[in-house]
Amino acid sequence: MPQVPLKIHARQQVSLKVAPREEQGKGPVGQMRRLHGQLPGVIYGHKQDVECFKTDAHSLERILSKGGQNAIILIEDEESSKEPEQALIREIQYHKVSGDVMHLDLLRIDPTETLRANVPIITVGVPEGVRTGGGSLQQTLTTLEMECVVSEMPSAVEIDITSLQIGDSLHVSDLMEQEPRITSEGVRAIVNVLVPRLIVDDEAGDKEEEEEAGGEDAAAADGEGGEE
Repeated sequence: MPQVPLKIHARQQVSLKVAPREEQGKGPVGQMRRLHGQLPGVIYGHKQDVECFKTDAHSLERILSKGGQNAIILIEDEESSKEPEQALIREIQYHKVSGDVMHLDLLRIDPTETLRANVPIITVGVPEGVRTGGGSLQQTLTTLEMECVVSEMPSAVEIDITSLQIGDSLHVSDLMEQEPRITSEGVRAIVNVLVPRLIVDDEAGDKEEEEEAGGEDAAAADGEGGEE
């Protein structure tokens, strides 16, 4: 298995201004969204109390559109002089019809602590076995589990799969020498370049034709013997 180029995408840091939220319940929160363009959220973790906040919807959408789902969020309280907190986005709730963001969950972090998290896998390039050999690409793993200091946790792992040929399978173990922070099981497959289906079908068809021809020859021989 050839070694594939691997690129680590650093996790960016973005600021999000928030304000304490007193609105609770479907009615008040819905009105807050419609009239003031603000979204509700909560922040929790590190054995601290859960805090409810609200933030500007457009500001949050801009952050998310630039890959903020995997960024370190610097929480700045507009109505308090306390130090900004660092957090990761734990969950985003979307409207089932419009797709608009409805609620945001944030997890407090200490940038010096060690964290184990799933990091998205990005594949780039078209495998040689697909481009020239007619094979098909199958991706069976979309994230890698990694363990490291929070401030150094990547936002994504990029893999160049251009060199893969028909029959090649890339496993987690193939990346561990380049990136020792990976803690996923080494035996797990990430991508496979499969044999062209047409060839498999043709071989099966040829076999069926041979069997049919053999059967016809045997039948003919039996017929001749019967006439004699």
